Amino acid sequence: MLKKILLLNLILVVITYSKVYIDGVGREISVPEKIERVISTVPSNTEIIIDMGLVDMLVGVDIYSEKLSDKLSGKGILNTDRLNEEKIIELMPDLVITSKHSLSKGKESLKVFDEIGIPVYVIENPKTLKAVENSIDEIGKLLNKKYESEKLKKDYIEKLKNITLDNNFKKKRVYFEILNNPIYTTGNKTFLNDVLEKAGGENIFSDEEGWISPTLEKIIEKNPQIIFVGEDRKEVVNDIKTRKEWKDIDAVKNQKIYFVDEGINRPSTRVLKSLEQIKEVLSND
Repeated sequence: MLKKILLLNLILVVITYSKVYIDGVGREISVPEKIERVISTVPSNTEIIIDMGLVDMLVGVDIYSEKLSDKLSGKGILNTDRLNEEKIIELMPDLVITSKHSLSKGKESLKVFDEIGIPVYVIENPKTLKAVENSIDEIGKLLNKKYESEKLKKDYIEKLKNITLDNNFKKKRVYFEILNNPIYTTGNKTFLNDVLEKAGGENIFSDEEGWISPTLEKIIEKNPQIIFVGEDRKEVVNDIKTRKEWKDIDAVKNQKIYFVDEGINRPSTRVLKSLEQIKEVLSND
């Protein structure tokens, strides 16, 4: 019976497919002209879909996306580090929008969906604020919602321009602590680094590349003037304040430790709130 259902689905899919795209891992993906049922497996893409006014198209999301809209309550079926084959097949979406983070087995993770005929499009995660525009374009193209994507992109570009317009204040040495055990932060060539720099800060680890785990001593040596922590990790602030080795760091000594909206963790349209918060701190310090 299952084989008959899958065969029928394949026939229907072949009939309705009309567009072919190359996704973020170089795969050729055939996508139906008409999209009504979408699964998003990462919050950044989910936020863009919501901000385009298309939340009702989402029939399933990752567990972290549920909190992004009341309409997504109960639709969190996926962990962000893997694609839940059973749940996705059960929901039979017209399209799954994912990222490399969800491909726990690389391209092999996509094989079962190719066999069944469920199109899975992998969007490459933006590494700069500018690159978010590409994600908006891609999602608008995939969902055949050009008007909505153009409107959102225009709004995003305008807000980004306004926030970064007057960054002529003196740059402060900035450290962003992502995790505290082990310590985890960002070097250059990452989305977070671009946010810190566009806000007018000077990332103390801009001389290193990617996500890094520096020693306590290295951070003392760099002596940040301001420390930022994501709002979803408030417990990290108390930890920073009580590190005896850090008592002479400028940011700790002067109590310049700030929360930033947890949206800073996601390369999407809503990161502008975090960008604005960081700029406000840096420009008024």
